[in-house]
Amino acid sequence: MVAAVAAGDSGLTSWGEWFKKEYRRPILFCALIAIAPVAYGYDGTYFTSLLETPVFVRQFGDSNGDGTYSISSGDQSLWVSIIQVGEVFGSLAAGPIGDYAGRKGGLLSAIILLAIGVVLQMIIIGSSALLTVGRLIAGAGIGIISNAAPLYLSEIPPVEIRGACVSSWQLMLAIGQVIGACVGLASHNKSDTSSWRIPIAINLVWVVLLFGVLFIVPESPRWLLYKGKSEKAERALFKIHGGSEYKESLVQEQLAILNKSREEEAEASSSESKWSDLWRNPVERRKFIATVGILVSQQISGVQFIFSYTTTFFTLVGLSDTFIITIIVDCIEVLGVLASFFVVNRFGRRPLLLYTGIFMLITLLVVGCLGAVAGQGSRFEPYLKDHPAFGKAVAAMICLYVFAFNVAWGPLAWVVAAEMSTGRNRQKHLSIGTALFWVSAWAVTFTLPYLFQPTEAGLGPMIGFIYSLGALASLLFVYFFIPETIGRTLEEINFMMEARLPTRQWKDFDLATVVAKDEKKGTRGTTEHVETQVNGNPTGPKSEKPRIRRFETSFMNKKSTGAHAAEDSP
Repeated sequence: MVAAVAAGDSGLTSWGEWFKKEYRRPILFCALIAIAPVAYGYDGTYFTSLLETPVFVRQFGDSNGDGTYSISSGDQSLWVSIIQVGEVFGSLAAGPIGDYAGRKGGLLSAIILLAIGVVLQMIIIGSSALLTVGRLIAGAGIGIISNAAPLYLSEIPPVEIRGACVSSWQLMLAIGQVIGACVGLASHNKSDTSSWRIPIAINLVWVVLLFGVLFIVPESPRWLLYKGKSEKAERALFKIHGGSEYKESLVQEQLAILNKSREEEAEASSSESKWSDLWRNPVERRKFIATVGILVSQQISGVQFIFSYTTTFFTLVGLSDTFIITIIVDCIEVLGVLASFFVVNRFGRRPLLLYTGIFMLITLLVVGCLGAVAGQGSRFEPYLKDHPAFGKAVAAMICLYVFAFNVAWGPLAWVVAAEMSTGRNRQKHLSIGTALFWVSAWAVTFTLPYLFQPTEAGLGPMIGFIYSLGALASLLFVYFFIPETIGRTLEEINFMMEARLPTRQWKDFDLATVVAKDEKKGTRGTTEHVETQVNGNPTGPKSEKPRIRRFETSFMNKKSTGAHAAEDSP
């Protein structure tokens, strides 16, 4: 038996609907939590600017013997990628921390680690060891944030605005990148240690803001119910829906749905969240593959090399004013995410991922071809001198890639991961998914200097060929494994997972019709089905007051062996 909620709505039809009373509080709470990804976005661009900051290079680099200093490829790889190592450990730790302390508890542990890591990076001039350890610890904090924040953003808002709220993760990440690039531009020419200490210290701003946010936002009601704290869950729901005219019915309805799911879970063969379910249970395994796969697919097309090495890469291809160009690229990221809010409800998650993925693949191939024409090793520098427009052509392709990425893959990978990781093992699915996301990011950032630097492999822009293979793999993964989830509640997504519905049938699946047919057949079990009605009549996206309807149904005869009860608990 599966508790499900049928959503006949694919999102809001106009921007004016965002200002409805029932959406104001959920949007406020999500906006406050969305400060968290700013810390992740800020780190990438501020630190890449440090690699081009003269005082930092002199104090942390190696002498060239002629009065100049440089940072070796090995140190670049270590310092930039070590934060991803920390993020992997943080993501893995986020599972047990989140199960025990909740979403807010996870965020609290994250900001403590981030604060410690930031302080360690600043206290001793020229200490490569402390810089490395500090970035490792700060990375652990960001890793926990990358798990707790998307979960929270997917659990608080109504289904109509869930996609946009989770997408705000990528928007705020991109804004953090813009802030980091601007700080790098403003401070890199200072003649003292403030040129690199100020950019590092600004991380503490996000720590202070997030600490204050934790006193304002409610805990996730789903987690509270999972821990048996029904009264606190009800209070949290009233805080979330307090601005709605129908808050009483909304709260009681949501409590009824989640409690019914908990009852069904208790009747199942096992209601306990287990790590072994992630690969032994076929339904949980499908969720696991989808969650992990979409997050890894976001990284293997090479976006991390733009995120972490923009300034250095543009310098390599012969561009001047690279700090300004980095800011432009980061602003394009913000515009891409903003554009996604306008197109995602028109095209849906799956088609948009496929369309933009094809475009990204083409731009990477063009970058690779440009690099092949320029050559590598000793041929590269002379070619740049004879063809000054080469760097501009590469930069143009990078900008197009960045825009397409942020229209779909940037925000929607997190949306899809949060939606696919439904049920009692939710925290575990996303914990492993974010951990492998950071492993993929680490692999790109660690190997990139060895691939594109002239003193190493010297591939230059030909790295586009390497990452185009990742882009192709990402496209194939989405086509075969990622269903369309727009307009589905988290409970309904879990229902469809339990029913073993094939990937390409999700878009046109009508839960209400299936349930009604099964009711007529007199099949076993009960399904909780919420349909929005006004005055007893079903309505569309502009429905106001929800009512619970019960239908008799069962998916026991639809290959659901081994599947447990479904509920969108952690």
